[in-house]
Amino acid sequence: MRILNFFICLVFVLFAGWQYNDPDPYIWVPIYGFVALEYGLAAFNRCLPYRVLLAGTVLLTIFMLTYIPDLFRWIQMGEPSIVESMKAERPWVELTREGFGLMLCVAFLGWRLWQRKPRS
Repeated sequence: MRILNFFICLVFVLFAGWQYNDPDPYIWVPIYGFVALEYGLAAFNRCLPYRVLLAGTVLLTIFMLTYIPDLFRWIQMGEPSIVESMKAERPWVELTREGFGLMLCVAFLGWRLWQRKPRS
C-alpha cells in the first residue's frame, strides 16, 4: 500500500506542476497539492487530521458540482476531444478538464476517507 500511496502522491504532484501555465494556478496547485499531501503522508503511515480531510473533501465536492453543467454540455456536443493540444483554445476544453480533475481529486480523497473512517 505504501508504494501505491507514493505513486498517487507523485501523480498529483505532477498534476499540480502542470498548472504553471494555467490561467488560475493559485486555485489548482493547492487543490492537487492537498491530495498529494494526504497520499504523501499516507505513504509514510501518517495522515492529515480526519476533520481536515473531511472538510477538504466536502469543499472539493461542492466545487466539483459547479462543473457538472459544463460536463453535460460537453457530452451534448458529442464529446469532442479535449486532449488534441495542451492549449485550451475553446472554453469548454478547459472547463471539462477542470471538471474531470476535480472528479479525480474527490474520488481519491473519498477513498482515503473510506480507508480512514472511524471504527466503532
